[in-house]
Amino acid sequence: MARGVDGRDVFIDDHDRHGFLNTLERIKRQTNTVVYAYCLMGNHFHLAIKVGPVELASVMQRLLTCYSITFNNRHARTGHLFQARYKAILCLNDAYLVGLIRYIHLNPVRAGLTMRPDEWPWSSYNNYHESGLDGLVPSQHDLPDFDPWKTGKQEDHSTLIRSNIAPVLPLAEIGASVSARTGISVGELCSGSKRHAVVAAKRLLVEEAVRSGHRLLPIASWLGSTLGAITHYLRQSN
Repeated sequence: MARGVDGRDVFIDDHDRHGFLNTLERIKRQTNTVVYAYCLMGNHFHLAIKVGPVELASVMQRLLTCYSITFNNRHARTGHLFQARYKAILCLNDAYLVGLIRYIHLNPVRAGLTMRPDEWPWSSYNNYHESGLDGLVPSQHDLPDFDPWKTGKQEDHSTLIRSNIAPVLPLAEIGASVSARTGISVGELCSGSKRHAVVAAKRLLVEEAVRSGHRLLPIASWLGSTLGAITHYLRQSN
């Protein structure tokens, strides 16, 4: 999600909205990004996307910069259009992804702009509806307690993965299992070794730990690694 600086509107009229969607479509093709859902509001927008070879920061930088330049030229203004940093939550849980898409489509209803999500032309809601994907189509009473931004923090890495499932196995047991299968000792798993076999074993451990319900920060801490390295392993495994 990205919001206008000082809460200002970033979409003045339909011309702006069409321009934003055209820019998004172009950058999506250029970066092999998959757009699962979008919703354009007055002073902000929501996206649910899956990045490809180009990292999220680069995708968002291109999108915000290109649109800001076009907007400023059209409305004869200067300066920043968006707040300095977009909000982002890493979603690795299918059920959470479905909830997120439905939450995005309900934004105009929650804001009191429409009675039903299909009445808002500036979201991907009708694409799902027309495709018969009813499991992703909300009603106005759907998901009353779902809030992806409930922490109120811009980069709360401890809540990057939202899951109601408690970890099935302790990290130590997952590490021992990976060690037994790969021949890489637990000590080497938790080292800074860049040896190919060690990196492959770490990637396997991270994948299994996430699937088991562990969050990213505890995994990074157990491996003696950084959060950036853990997310890199996940991107490679997807």
